[in-house]
Amino acid sequence: MAVQARGPGDVIDMLLVSRHASTVSVREVAWDDPAAAGLRAAMSEELDPRLAAHETRLAPVLAAPADEVALTLLMEDDGEAVACGSLRRLPDVVDVDGASARHEVKKLYVAPGHRRRGLASLLLAELRGAAAQAGDGALVLHTATPMPEAVVFYQERGWREIPPFGRYADVADVSICFGAPTAGRLAD
Repeated sequence: MAVQARGPGDVIDMLLVSRHASTVSVREVAWDDPAAAGLRAAMSEELDPRLAAHETRLAPVLAAPADEVALTLLMEDDGEAVACGSLRRLPDVVDVDGASARHEVKKLYVAPGHRRRGLASLLLAELRGAAAQAGDGALVLHTATPMPEAVVFYQERGWREIPPFGRYADVADVSICFGAPTAGRLAD
């Protein structure tokens, strides 16, 4: 089942982030949306140096071909693109504690000047909700050993480490994969 709970451009959620008195919105955009593509480019600029030692092996498995992307969300703060994240359709279902994951979180990124405000958690919750609406009982994601802060981020939010799945099994020595149910509350 494809993730099509909303139409492109629909505003998913509007909320007030009180610590900074700004209005944050999340909307679905195309994978090639210029703002989302710009954020992914910034993500690559930031992370590529950290992954350089493994680039030859990681590059092919970290790619998210457009035809595999089921959903891309863009978060804006007072009209400025500040975060993005996508769901990739998995070629094979991944079992997470007896629940089926048919989608993987890809390219979750918050621009540096907007971090530590809970925006990544909000975007991740939207992606979990979209996967649940698509019928997934769980959702999975991948990060890498050179990104320990990402590992801590997911662990602190209740995601459980799982064995490397799919193409990540080929780079298991630098891969850390997580799974979480799509229903129920995880840590904030």
